[in-house]
Amino acid sequence: MMNWWVQEHFDYPWRDSSEPDWKRLITEVLLQRTNAAAVKRLYVDFFFKYPTAESLASAPVEEVEQAIHSLGLRWRAQYLPGLASNIADGVPDSSDELMKLPGVGPYVTGAFMVLHRNTSSTFVDANVVRLLGRYLGFEWDGETRRKKWLLDHVDALFSHGYTPSEFGYALLDFSREVCGRAPQCQSCEARTQCAYFATLEANNRALAQDNS
Repeated sequence: MMNWWVQEHFDYPWRDSSEPDWKRLITEVLLQRTNAAAVKRLYVDFFFKYPTAESLASAPVEEVEQAIHSLGLRWRAQYLPGLASNIADGVPDSSDELMKLPGVGPYVTGAFMVLHRNTSSTFVDANVVRLLGRYLGFEWDGETRRKKWLLDHVDALFSHGYTPSEFGYALLDFSREVCGRAPQCQSCEARTQCAYFATLEANNRALAQDNS
């Protein structure tokens, strides 16, 4: 489904493997329910202000809240100093240990393990749910991303021999840039197998017959 999509079209600084793990985990918290372009605009200034995990760990919550106010969801600021304190000596290698960290839930854990540890795991955001719903032809809502059957399906996708990090980035980029809120179906090479596109085509044929 996604093996033709190339992640390098989308250059985000946290995808640089030379960036320290603590910074990339903090970034995944910032990215949760937030537009990646907005985080990219903030990235340089935020980590200039907090160049080390220790500097973020010692920052007042009110100061951190102000530093990330442009992203919305400012409640995340209450977790960031504590999280930085916990990972100043290193980020855990296991999902179970990550889940114990302040502000790190299932999505951030899965995203970090897949994208930065290159390990098969499960992470699903609203964009990926929309992509899979269209492609496979199921109805979805705000709770679908938590359903076990969907998480099992995403697990199965990662078991097809793809490099986890590359496939994870492909899902994120494709669901945002091609299969977004206004899908670019005509430029999508997956459209011939897509239930959503098949429905569009059927509706267009029916409309054409009605107008003939």
